[in-house]
Amino acid sequence: MTKHDMGVASNPSAHYRYREQLQIVSSSDWAVNVINNLISADHRCQQSDEWKTVWSRFSPDLREQPYCSLLLQRQNCSWCMRLIEISQHKPTVVDRQHRFEDRLLGWVKISCFPDDPVLLDLPVILEQYKNRMEVIRYRPRKRCTFRCQNLHDGQDQFGKMFADNRGYRIYRDNIALWCKGANGELGFQVARPLSWDPRYNTLWQSQIQGQPLVKRLCSRAGVNIAQDIGQAAASLTTSNIKPSMVFDAAAQMRRTTKYAKTLEALIPESGSEITVLLEKLKTIHSNTNTIIGLKPIHGAPHAHQWLDCGDSLGLVDFDRFGLGHPELDAATFIGEMDFEDRNVVPVEAINSAFLDAYQAINGTLNHHLLQAYRSHKRLAKALKAAQSIRLNGDRKARKHLFFAQQALQESLM
Repeated sequence: MTKHDMGVASNPSAHYRYREQLQIVSSSDWAVNVINNLISADHRCQQSDEWKTVWSRFSPDLREQPYCSLLLQRQNCSWCMRLIEISQHKPTVVDRQHRFEDRLLGWVKISCFPDDPVLLDLPVILEQYKNRMEVIRYRPRKRCTFRCQNLHDGQDQFGKMFADNRGYRIYRDNIALWCKGANGELGFQVARPLSWDPRYNTLWQSQIQGQPLVKRLCSRAGVNIAQDIGQAAASLTTSNIKPSMVFDAAAQMRRTTKYAKTLEALIPESGSEITVLLEKLKTIHSNTNTIIGLKPIHGAPHAHQWLDCGDSLGLVDFDRFGLGHPELDAATFIGEMDFEDRNVVPVEAINSAFLDAYQAINGTLNHHLLQAYRSHKRLAKALKAAQSIRLNGDRKARKHLFFAQQALQESLM
């Protein structure tokens, strides 16, 4: 009997091919047990089951790369983390790394934070601020964001260490943003840039005094808050700031094409759908005069980037700040709201309020371009689902891919 006769596609998804491994690794206690079985030799942390997975990635079929990676963090210690990487090949280990072979999974390697083969200076930062440091977000071999107390005045500050010197561009742009915000020319507060440390590729900035706004946005008060966010976000497009980066439609297509290639490798049975979607997006961008409409945009102003600062709003994370289409910022906000539970959150009303307020400041948005960027966001969501360590990651990805296609037919305005 063939695979097709058994109900299995002739070109199955990576999730099907790795289903036995994913079933083990995605279980709630597998990674915790692995760590606790090894941690007795590490006296910095006591054995505990209070570990949570804060990042994971399913990346099969990459030559000499782990096909599963999981980052676990101890709940009462933000910098106590372990990176578990599972490979088909035997990995080398150094210092405090461990490895063992599993009959079904292959080779399992465990590394201790802050050891990172790319972010080599993380141990230096941890040693300097160990008793006053909280890791906010760590992505192995890419970047690490942390909050700590300034060694001189004791004030809270944020540091972001990069794998390269891209933070210098962000620092320069943030100076211009800070000046505009301090003069009242923007509809939101911006964190004050403190310094760029080229020794450690680390950007330092102050903390905005505010609370995350996402819970209130998703409450009964959400429509009014969305209106405030729309006005604030659009104020950036009317400024005369000149960002050092350009992210136009061509740049977006390059990113999406890269994502689509990876997505098709994970779920090859969706290859024709992905190809059709890319062609539609290319057509929309080629038929739209997308050069004239470039303005300063945040690049990723979704709900989690906004702070409630009392009588004003705060906006954080300007890593993608550049010249681009306002439709991209608008699509990012409404695209993230699309995934909220409509039985609890009035998504349509919130998105409508945001768009009305945004256009009142920026001017009328190009509907086709807006929907194209919304589709780009949904395809990125499909890839994120496909790279998740879960048995049904391929089905989740196909669902988001359908949403990406649907976005090009929907009407928001």
